[in-house]
Amino acid sequence: MKVLTAVLSLLAATAGWYYMFYSIAAQKLCGIEEQSINLRRIRLRRTGGFAMFLLAVLMFAGVWSVDERGSPGAYLLIWFGVIALLLFIMILAFLDLRLTAKLRRADSKKTQ
Repeated sequence: MKVLTAVLSLLAATAGWYYMFYSIAAQKLCGIEEQSINLRRIRLRRTGGFAMFLLAVLMFAGVWSVDERGSPGAYLLIWFGVIALLLFIMILAFLDLRLTAKLRRADSKKTQ
């Protein structure tokens, strides 16, 4: 179980790092959508990447460094943080999805 969590933490950290520094998909939309909306989308994705990186750190710490019997308060706090970060990432993803739906509606109106 610990090894699986370490692998998942590494994957989440890698994905978060990629979204923070190397993802240019949102920047490619600058010719299609308004600049202010595009900057909002870029910030959403970078914030989501940072949250994914933090999620990886907390998951790793929750399994490898904190014992639930030794310090139950810290253990509970770390796993509450994991759940809160998952919720935050989902909210950011839904906001990005909303911006994408808005872009599709605007694009379909232009082509009609």
